[in-house]
Amino acid sequence: AKPTIVVHNGELKLIEVPTLDQSEIVDTNGAGDAFVGGFISQLARDKSIQKSVEAGHWAAQVVIRRSGCTLPETCEYTD
Repeated sequence: AKPTIVVHNGELKLIEVPTLDQSEIVDTNGAGDAFVGGFISQLARDKSIQKSVEAGHWAAQVVIRRSGCTLPETCEYTD
């Protein structure tokens, strides 16, 4: 995947997306929404932009491993 591009305080930063084997990708619907949810959840907790993007990547990867825009019954992010 291409890196996530972030501009914060006038500084451009590329944040690499963790590698995911193509065989694990089931459905990409909702990946962007999940990314935003993960990102905002950490930004609201005063985490860094880097940590917030990492949470967004994590949330998107959880969603694309499942059919439809769903989350598993137990799903907890820890940084």
